[in-house]
Amino acid sequence: MTHLKQLEAESIYILREVAASFSNPVMMYSIGKDSSVMLHLALKAFYPSKPPFPLLHVDTLWKFKEMIEFRDRRVKEIGMDLVVHTNPEGIEMEINPFIHGSKIHTDIMKTQALKQ
Repeated sequence: MTHLKQLEAESIYILREVAASFSNPVMMYSIGKDSSVMLHLALKAFYPSKPPFPLLHVDTLWKFKEMIEFRDRRVKEIGMDLVVHTNPEGIEMEINPFIHGSKIHTDIMKTQALKQ
C-alpha cells in the first residue's frame, strides 16, 4: 500500500469512527482546498450512501460570490445538508477585515461564530 493510500485509509477510518461515536457530528466546509479534500474523503468513506452528518460553513460574508455559488452547487450535486452560519453580532457591528483588521475579523466572524 502506498503512503498516500495509507493516509487515505486512515482518514476514512477516522471519519467512520466519528460518525459512529458521536451523536451530532458536523463537517466544517470552508469551500477551500483542504475542506474539499475532506469532503471527498467523507464521500468515499460512506459510499454509496451520503455521509451521515451535515456540512457547516461559517460564512464571514467575504467570499467571492462564485465561491458561494460553487458551494451551493456542490452541496446540491452530492445531496448533503448544509448549515450556513454568520455571526449576527458581527453583522450588526459591520465587522470587516479592512476596517477592523484580520485578527478581529477572524475572531468575531469565525471563532465567536463557532461558539454560538
